[in-house]
Amino acid sequence: MLNSLKFKLALVMSVTMLVAAILIGAVGYQSTMHDVHKLQDDHLRTIAAVIDTGRFTMNQADALESADLEDPDGHVLIQLVDTGPQPTSVQSRNAVRFPDNLVDGIQTVQVGQTEWRAFVKPWPTGGKLVVAQMTEVRDEIARHVGQRTEVRILVIIPLLIILLTLMLNWMLRPLTRLAAELNARQAEDIHPISDAGLPSELLPFISSANTVLHRIANVLEQQRRFVADAAHELRSPLTALTLQTKNLTLQDMPDEARTRLGEFGHGLKRANDLVDQLLTMARAQLAGPRNEQEVKLDNVVRTVFEELMPYADLKNIHLGYLQNQNTLAATSAATELDWVTIIRNLVDNAIRYSEPGGNVDVAIHSDDTLIVIEVQDSGPGIVLEERERVFDPFYRILGTGQSGSGLGLSIVKSIVVTLHGEITIGFADQTARRGTVVTVRIPQMRI
Repeated sequence: MLNSLKFKLALVMSVTMLVAAILIGAVGYQSTMHDVHKLQDDHLRTIAAVIDTGRFTMNQADALESADLEDPDGHVLIQLVDTGPQPTSVQSRNAVRFPDNLVDGIQTVQVGQTEWRAFVKPWPTGGKLVVAQMTEVRDEIARHVGQRTEVRILVIIPLLIILLTLMLNWMLRPLTRLAAELNARQAEDIHPISDAGLPSELLPFISSANTVLHRIANVLEQQRRFVADAAHELRSPLTALTLQTKNLTLQDMPDEARTRLGEFGHGLKRANDLVDQLLTMARAQLAGPRNEQEVKLDNVVRTVFEELMPYADLKNIHLGYLQNQNTLAATSAATELDWVTIIRNLVDNAIRYSEPGGNVDVAIHSDDTLIVIEVQDSGPGIVLEERERVFDPFYRILGTGQSGSGLGLSIVKSIVVTLHGEITIGFADQTARRGTVVTVRIPQMRI
C-alpha cells in the first residue's frame, strides 16, 4: 500500500486538507470572536438608543445576581452616572457603581475586580447613560459561538476525505480498466494498447509501451519465420534421404545392414514428422486475420478418425464420437485445416498416452456463442503442476515411454489463441484423478 500512487495522493491531500482545516478553523475562531464582540458592542448601542426614562428605573443591579455565563442573552447593566451624590440607600442597593468621569463612546472599564465593556452617552436630563456588560460574559458567548463554528469545520473533514477517496477512484478508473484489460490478455496477445479515454499524462507512457510491444512483435515474427523457413529448407533433404532409404531397401544386403537401415528409416520418419509439426506451428502462429467460414465438424472428425484408426487399432483403443444435434456446422474464423489440426493433435495425444484397450472419446457441443470440443482419454492423466508446461514447445512429460516431438498441444494452443478461444486440461475421472480431458472453446460467429 505504501507504494500505491492512489494511497500516496490520498494521504498527501488528506494531510493537506487537515492542516488547512485547522488553520481555517483557527482563523475562523478568531474572526468569529471579533465579529461577536463587534455585534455585542452594537447591541449595547442599540439598548442605549431605545432607553426611555419613562419605562426604565435607573441604577438597578438585579440583573447581576444571575451568573450563568453561557446565557446567550448575556447580562447588561444600565446606570446613570455623573448626576451628583447618590443616596446611601441607592449606593448600598447597587453592588456595582461606575465612575462619573467616563468619556462618551465604547470603552472598557475596570470596576473593582471586574472588567466591563461599556457604552456611554450623555443623558438629556443631565449626567451620562452607561450600558455595560461584563467582558467575561462577552468572551464566554464569543468563545461558545467560535467553538461551534470550529466544530462545524472539523466535522466536514471526514466528509471531505471520503469525497476525496471517491474522486480519486473515479479519476483513476481508466488505469484500473487498463490494468484489467492487460491482465485479461493472452500471453501471445501483443497488439498495441489503446489510449482511448486515458488521461493525457499517461499518453507518453502508452506510446512508449506500444513501441516496446511493436519491437517484441517484430522479434517474434522473425523467430516464427525463421522456424518456418528452417522447417521448409529441411524438408527437401529429408525427403531425398527418405527416397534413397526406400531404394536401398530394394537392394540385397546382409540382415544386420537391413536392420540398421530400418532404424535409420524410423529416424528419418521422426525427423519428417517433426518438420511437419514445425511447419504446422509456424502456419498457425503466422496466420493473419481471416473471414468467418462454415465448417462441418462431423466431416472433420471422420477424416481424423480415418487417419488415426490404424494407430488406435495397434493399441486396441476404441474411438468414440458424440455430438449434439445443433453441431451440424461451426461458423468461426477457423478454416477446415485448423479444425483438422486441432482435433487430430488432441486425438493423437490421447491415443499415445492411453493404456492398451482404453477409450478415446470426442464430444462436440455448440450454441449461439461457443463451439466446445472435448477429447477424453483413459490414460494416467496430467497432474496440476504439468498442465501449464505441456503447452510449451518441445516439452514432453518424462516417464511415459511415448515418442513424439512435444509440439502437438503447443500447435493447438497457437491456433486457439489466434481464434480468441481458450483451452483447458482436467481429469476425466476427478475422483480417481485419472484420465485426461482437454476442452477447447472457440467463439461461434454468424455469417
